[in-house]
Amino acid sequence: MPAWELETDAYTNRPSVWRTVRLPGAGQEVEANARGTDKAAGEAAFAEACVQAEDRAQNPGKYGDADEW
Repeated sequence: MPAWELETDAYTNRPSVWRTVRLPGAGQEVEANARGTDKAAGEAAFAEACVQAEDRAQNPGKYGDADEW
């Protein structure tokens, strides 16, 4: 039987929104994500997310990720 699984936090009506998240597993991988209704704002948000993702990968304790390492 087909079913829909909606990501309720994946949609926005704002010009841009971004986040970073540490991926599970043994590596120190951090994912950067940006979305929004304005292309230029979304591109700027993604650039900000990438900066934070790099910092989060290098400084896990700063973001509360230290318990996992």
